[in-house]
Amino acid sequence: MGRGLSGWVPRIMVAAAAGGIVAVLMANGIGGAALALVVLAVVLSVAMPSSPAPTLVLVLVGLSVLVLGRDPLAGPVLALIPLVHLFHVSCAIAGTLPAKSRVHLSALRTPALRFVAIQAGVLALAGLLALVRVDHVTAPLEILALAGLAAVAFLMIWLIYRA
Repeated sequence: MGRGLSGWVPRIMVAAAAGGIVAVLMANGIGGAALALVVLAVVLSVAMPSSPAPTLVLVLVGLSVLVLGRDPLAGPVLALIPLVHLFHVSCAIAGTLPAKSRVHLSALRTPALRFVAIQAGVLALAGLLALVRVDHVTAPLEILALAGLAAVAFLMIWLIYRA
């Protein structure tokens, strides 16, 4: 067979992340037609990871969180963040690899490091937001948020024109 992991491993990662997403949604009261749509989109995503189905999963999860009406820093919402990100990254990898191919672990190192770095940043941001009072937002915090938004916009423009 050759060295490396089977091309099915990213698809198994998609299924595992999707299973976690569905479990969190079910545990928090999402059911019926909404859950059926999520499960259908998940099954399509596992079968066809480079189709629009993963995007539908992301939209449906976002709408489900909105319908729950929970605090954005609640446990279930925070649990969905790495699961949805892992689902997204796994679909991207599975969509580019044929199922019968082989992939070396070294090829997955960069995406794994990027995943961990992004999740660390998100966790740090969630921790910072947990410290901010909800009833009163100070002007320096608003200015800092606008500067951060401008920096992200500048970075995106730079990355687009650099390519």
